[in-house]
Amino acid sequence: MQQISFMSIQKKLLFIPLLTLLLSLKAFGATEIINYAQVSGVLQFPGFNVLSLQFYATPFQNNLDQSEFEVTEKVPFKTIIPILESQIVNLFIGSDIIRFHIAPGDSLFLTLTQVNGKPVCKFSGRGAAEAAWFQQQKQKFESTLESPSFSTKLLEEMGYRSPEQFKNYLDSIVLVKNNFLHKNSKGLNPNFVNWQMAETRYEYETFKLNYPTWYYSMRGIENRSLTVDSNYYKFLASIDLNQTAILNSTQYRNFLKYYFMYEIRNSGRQFTAPDLYRFAALFFKGKTLQIFRLHLWADITQYGNPADAQSLYPTVKQELGKEIGFDIIEAKYQEKMPFAPGAEAFPFTLRSIDGKKVSLAEFKGKVVYIDFWASWCGPCKREIPAGEELKKYFAGKDVVFLNISIDEDESKWQNAVQNLSISGIHLLANSQNNPEVLQAYKVVSIPSYFLIGKDGKFISAPAARPSSGQIFPLIEDALKK
Repeated sequence: MQQISFMSIQKKLLFIPLLTLLLSLKAFGATEIINYAQVSGVLQFPGFNVLSLQFYATPFQNNLDQSEFEVTEKVPFKTIIPILESQIVNLFIGSDIIRFHIAPGDSLFLTLTQVNGKPVCKFSGRGAAEAAWFQQQKQKFESTLESPSFSTKLLEEMGYRSPEQFKNYLDSIVLVKNNFLHKNSKGLNPNFVNWQMAETRYEYETFKLNYPTWYYSMRGIENRSLTVDSNYYKFLASIDLNQTAILNSTQYRNFLKYYFMYEIRNSGRQFTAPDLYRFAALFFKGKTLQIFRLHLWADITQYGNPADAQSLYPTVKQELGKEIGFDIIEAKYQEKMPFAPGAEAFPFTLRSIDGKKVSLAEFKGKVVYIDFWASWCGPCKREIPAGEELKKYFAGKDVVFLNISIDEDESKWQNAVQNLSISGIHLLANSQNNPEVLQAYKVVSIPSYFLIGKDGKFISAPAARPSSGQIFPLIEDALKK
């Protein structure tokens, strides 16, 4: 699934107002917890009146929050961002990005200057040494491990090394980076050093775990896995899955998620959402299990079927309702309830590719399958052949296929429809043409599909992709009602 990246509607879809976040964080209750950081500074060159800072307010989300603040040359600025854990944030100055570390309780002062037309940042204040580390590491390895061509280098290494050799190669990268950290750790907060070591190690432990599938997917080949000897996965036995001291590491938690998926594949079983919740207890325990289950429910709430999130809600509330972060996930869960099976689909009227106005209400009495897509979206285009087969299968029946493009460039949308021979009804929803539709349907990634019954109520939201095969029986059942 490809994340929507167009900036013109980002505020409408992804931006969470700072005040709202600060108010919601009060629900955590524990006054001892510092849940914000301060960023202030001065811009010492002209040309910009707005800066933008992207961050994750909570660990239980996949979309970045954004804080925009006005600046005037040589006039100090200040902003407060709500965060619960250490992270790397992105400061946008026009098209340039400065990345730096920040943690709850930090109070950073940024002196922004220009060198050869590019912004340069000097840090001072609480957390300054840690904030500057990302750039220090980048400068050290700018021609090797942090170079723009390093991803290509990895592909090359994957190509001519055996799986065991490639695994050792990844371990060597971790060793080099963490040795550099140790040699330059004077003046750094020990908690930051542990966090950074975990971030580095588990980024590559995840790579090792996924290497057999990433070997092909990084080359654009999907649904194929490299055959490896069963001994390849022995490295997993040396990894402690319950390291509470580094649960604030995003890379460590990502590794736990991928490890869980690895065990699911090995089980050969089909799981319901409650099954997954219980299955997690086979691998995780204590605080790790609690945090993992919160992440599991957050992911199901954000990307899964509302019915699955609904089935887990009573258990999660009873067992994890007092955990930090539960309140925010619960609020997102409540937002998804309008998408539960049987809820009324949100009405809309959009302009079609031939300039006519088309309303969802026109198709009452028919089954409606909606596909939100864009001409620039690779995963969307890979679904087209399966989508056309789906349309052929239900040709002549009471099924309507609505293809809703979010393209900003209408000519690219029109050309893609023609060149890719996409059938069905074609509509447009973007920042200029009813962005409220994207907001109503919570379209934060594409492709996104929705199945609506003859009565105008959701059957599945989000719905299965055409290529999954799962959508066929759902549509057939809907036609019988």
